[in-house]
Amino acid sequence: MIPWLTSGAFLLAAVVVGSVLARRPQARTPAGKALLAWNLLGGAAQVVTIHPVYQAISSLTGHHNTAIVISHSLGLVAAFFAEIMMLCWTRGADGARAAARYRAAITGAATAALVVLFALTPEVADTPSSWRLDNIDRTTVALYSVGYALAYSWVLLDLCRLSIRYSRMVVTAQTRVGLRLFTVGTAFGLAYQLMAAVDGLVGLTGHRLPAHTPLSLALVCVGVVFLCLGAIVPLVTTAVIEFARRCRQAWLCHRMEPLYRDLATEYPQVLKGPVRYGTVGWLVNWYGNGRRLMQRTIEVHDGLSELRPWLDDLAYRIGAAEAVKAGFDADTVILVAQAAQVADALRAKRAGEPGHQVHVEMVEVAKDREAVWLARLAQTYRSRFVEHALAELILRRGPALEQPVGN
Repeated sequence: MIPWLTSGAFLLAAVVVGSVLARRPQARTPAGKALLAWNLLGGAAQVVTIHPVYQAISSLTGHHNTAIVISHSLGLVAAFFAEIMMLCWTRGADGARAAARYRAAITGAATAALVVLFALTPEVADTPSSWRLDNIDRTTVALYSVGYALAYSWVLLDLCRLSIRYSRMVVTAQTRVGLRLFTVGTAFGLAYQLMAAVDGLVGLTGHRLPAHTPLSLALVCVGVVFLCLGAIVPLVTTAVIEFARRCRQAWLCHRMEPLYRDLATEYPQVLKGPVRYGTVGWLVNWYGNGRRLMQRTIEVHDGLSELRPWLDDLAYRIGAAEAVKAGFDADTVILVAQAAQVADALRAKRAGEPGHQVHVEMVEVAKDREAVWLARLAQTYRSRFVEHALAELILRRGPALEQPVGN
């Protein structure tokens, strides 16, 4: 049961990471490729311990329990790629290349030692779940257990150290959470390896500890799950954040449509994008939502700039008065006043009235809030408060009030 779970966790992580690398060329960094290699090799290391695969390998090689040394070797190589991933994140690609050399030598030496000790061990019947424990009183198996445990413990301690170091460098919260999950996973793995080392040391004395296979498998399963979550959580969380951001961009584009549509009618040479931007639009232009929002924001600003000669301060004051009567806050009062001013200017432009020689400027908005402000302006532009303000403006406007004054 446990090999199915642990292999499934690794392979699921590999699918998630592979999908990200396939869809985002900028993610195909040395660290991203090392992350994919770690998950694939880790999954393969667990797959070979599944009973049918285990027996098939024994049949193909003609030697029982060969899958054990294959699984452990793949596990060490997978952990090596996890180190490469962490080194790329903490030191960059160039620094990781230099730091990886002696780690590669240690991994290679440990793998060779495992193969030699396994070859020197007398052949026994297939025991997928407890080959080491069942034969721990043999000297070669005890040395195998101690060597593998020490090599893997060294790798896990190195990963834990690099993970803690990198968590102090990252900015995003999801990456910090992923690194903490990764550190917890390495702690469980380290507990398992220390237990295996104790088993081996006791086996060298010709004795063995009471059977604890369920505990060992539980430590492996929990450790693998936390390690895979540490790899998946930042990617999935980032994807969810990106999804929400793209949806918000499409929503803001859609909210601008009332004002955008009217400005496009008056100034088709300035506002050239598609007038409507509904569900189909943001689905088809998923990766272009940010560009579309920026383009629409610029075009609306350009249209409002063209409309400046028709902006009237009286419309602004009446709109503000209507908003104050309704008990709105200061930002909403300015928004309603601006919307009333824009609606009156568009009406005057359509009626063919001459523009003012003294232009009235729009309300200044911070650059990072322009799109949100224009989306709110477009929605307020068609509200009943603006309609009331325009009706009041028609009643109050006379020949003497035609001249605008500055806001």
